[in-house]
Amino acid sequence: MSVAVATCPSCEAELELPYLCEECGELLRDPPGGLNAFERFGLPVRYELDREELEARYLRLSRRLHPDRQIGKPAARQSRALILSSALNEAYSLLKDPRQRAEHLLVSCGGKSADQDKSTPAAFLMEQMELREEVEAAQAQGDAAALARFAERAQREQRACYQALGRIFADATFPTDALLKQAREQLNVLKYWLTFAAEVTH
Repeated sequence: MSVAVATCPSCEAELELPYLCEECGELLRDPPGGLNAFERFGLPVRYELDREELEARYLRLSRRLHPDRQIGKPAARQSRALILSSALNEAYSLLKDPRQRAEHLLVSCGGKSADQDKSTPAAFLMEQMELREEVEAAQAQGDAAALARFAERAQREQRACYQALGRIFADATFPTDALLKQAREQLNVLKYWLTFAAEVTH
């Protein structure tokens, strides 16, 4: 979703963000249809991002939107500041976490959510069942070395998932139906490995 360039109704400065004039501080309503987390920060809708840039934008915008800056202002403006500040915090939480960022990007580009599509590559679930049986045996035997190896594998598999997601999202043809499906499957696999890692380290 592209956001049209607009001007501030108060000072007529060009808006870099559709909900905030950084010239005069005017707080505006979100455009019809809302904003995704990338648009909330004025960032391109893509998986790879500069964490330092995201952090810098978050700190700058959170200061501008903080409700304490609106003390003494009309109630409607104070309420808008609360809404916009909350939306910024939610968007930041999504973007700073690579898994949540991938989930958000996938759905923003028309892909299915985890609730809508729980598919994984062929034979993956059977492999997971067999692996969990091995983990249960290691836990029953108190085999710390084996559990450590399982934990290391879980970390490797997670890294592989993130690398695969990076390649899918960077593909020049994204978001084709085939790539959306591949991304969904990788995210579903990643969720399994995150759960697996938690099971073998606790």
